[in-house]
Amino acid sequence: MANIDDDFDRDDDAEESKKKIDKKKILIFLLPALIVIGLIVSFYSVFNKKVNTEKDLSYSVVERASTAEEGKTNVLILYDLPEVSVQIKDELGAPEILKMKINIELTKMEDIKDIEALMPKIIDAVIAHTIELTPDEISGSKGLYWLKEELLYRINLIVSPIVVSNINFKSFGTEKTN
Repeated sequence: MANIDDDFDRDDDAEESKKKIDKKKILIFLLPALIVIGLIVSFYSVFNKKVNTEKDLSYSVVERASTAEEGKTNVLILYDLPEVSVQIKDELGAPEILKMKINIELTKMEDIKDIEALMPKIIDAVIAHTIELTPDEISGSKGLYWLKEELLYRINLIVSPIVVSNINFKSFGTEKTN
């Protein structure tokens, strides 16, 4: 009788070892395949420009006819900068959030690539200048005109030799924070 029990135990042990071997084979073949697929997907997402392009940045092209003597058309590109939000403080020290959307005027399509490359510096200049302002300094048309001229000057310093001919505010406003 002891032989019969030993036979049953041997069959169970053989099946368990076979299952362990099957699991090991699956892991040996499946794990490297998953790693390779993960690497392919990550390289694709890192190096594919279509995946990494920012959709927030856009521009509009306006063609304007120049004088009849020249017979050429002038191109005006209105390039949208990302929205900028800056915390400013009034004279009592109460914080406010200044939110503004700006677009800049360019004259050449080739300048867009350079502007996109310099975008971090442009945004930094806008934030660095506006963070020191108070709501009283930018209130009214006089304050807004002064801010517009100052930002235009600073942006032209950054993007030189490209010339930004004007800045347009798409939206501009402050809101109180609690």
